[in-house]
Amino acid sequence: MSEPPRAAAYLDVDGTLTTGVTLFELLRFDAAERGTDREAVAFLRTVAAMREAGVPRAERNRHYFTWWSGRQVEDVEQVGRRWFASVRTGGSTAGGGGALRPQVVSIVERHRRAGHVVVLVSGSFAPALAPLAEVLGGAHLLVTVPEVEDGRFTGHVAVPMIGEAKVRAVAEHARREEISLPRSAAYGDDLSDAGYMGLTGHPTVVAAPGAALAVEGGRRGWALVAV
Repeated sequence: MSEPPRAAAYLDVDGTLTTGVTLFELLRFDAAERGTDREAVAFLRTVAAMREAGVPRAERNRHYFTWWSGRQVEDVEQVGRRWFASVRTGGSTAGGGGALRPQVVSIVERHRRAGHVVVLVSGSFAPALAPLAEVLGGAHLLVTVPEVEDGRFTGHVAVPMIGEAKVRAVAEHARREEISLPRSAAYGDDLSDAGYMGLTGHPTVVAAPGAALAVEGGRRGWALVAV
C-alpha cells in the first residue's frame, strides 16, 4: 500500500505565532544598534500614516522594505539572528513585541510530533523569520522576498506575501511538496489570511473573539484560539 499524502500546518506569523509585528520589531532593533532611533520612529510614523490613509497592506509592505535599501543581505541576516536571540532572552528593544504565543507554539509542537510539515506564511522576510524557523524544527518559509543586487537589498519588492499571494504560495507549496490540503491545517489572525486558510481542511483563527477574522471564521465553522 502506498503511504497517504503528507499533511502540513500553514501558519501566519505576526499576530498569530508572535505577539507583535516582526518587521517592525526587527527595524527598531536595527535602529537601536546603529543609533538611528529617531529615523526609525519617523519611518514607522510614515507607515502608520499610510495605514490610516487606507493604503493597502501590500503597498505598505513594499514601503517598509525601503528601510533596508543598500544593506548587505548577510549583514541583515546577522541583525535578524541577534534580534531573535534578544527576544528569546526577554531583551527586545520594544518590550518583547516579537515574543512567541505559548499556546500556538504548543500547537506547532503537536503538528511536528504528528509528522506534519510546518510552514510559516508571512509578509515578513527571511532575515526576521529564519531563526524562528530553525527553533520550530526547520519550518518551511513562504515569505516576502525583497529584490537583491550584488548581495545588497535594493529596497524593492515585486510580490509582497500578502492576501492572494499567500493563497498562490500555499497552493504551489502543497503541489510541490505533495501535501494534502484537505488533511492540512492553517492558522491566521487577520481577515487577509482567510484565503489561504480556506484552502485547508482544518483552519483555525488565532484572535480575540469579535475580531474580523474570528467573526468570519465563526460564520464558516472554523475553530478559534482566543488570545
